[in-house]
Amino acid sequence: MSLEQDRASARGDVTDDEVREPSEEERAAWARVCRTATGMRHHEAKAALEAARETARSDTLTGQEALIAGAEVEEWERITEALADHAGAYDPDHDPFVQGELTARAHRTETAARRR
Repeated sequence: MSLEQDRASARGDVTDDEVREPSEEERAAWARVCRTATGMRHHEAKAALEAARETARSDTLTGQEALIAGAEVEEWERITEALADHAGAYDPDHDPFVQGELTARAHRTETAARRR
């Protein structure tokens, strides 16, 4: 199972038998959070997480907006947890999860190109 599938399967609406691939909008939200978090320390990421949770709780979000807000919360939670054991600032270049996603995406692209 890829890291993205693993992240998607953590959601409550997906059963063990079905794994929903994350949408491009969710991937974009994760990337946006990573860019925003770059250079942040734990307390800053925690504040951003709380702000993202507040946004996600809004009753005015449409279905797509709610999906994106949820993806942002998930990524802020992951980054905040990663920084809890780390005294430094967040750097996606040293984030094993992000690097694993990039490797998996490159592998999928390479595999798809070979099938053509």
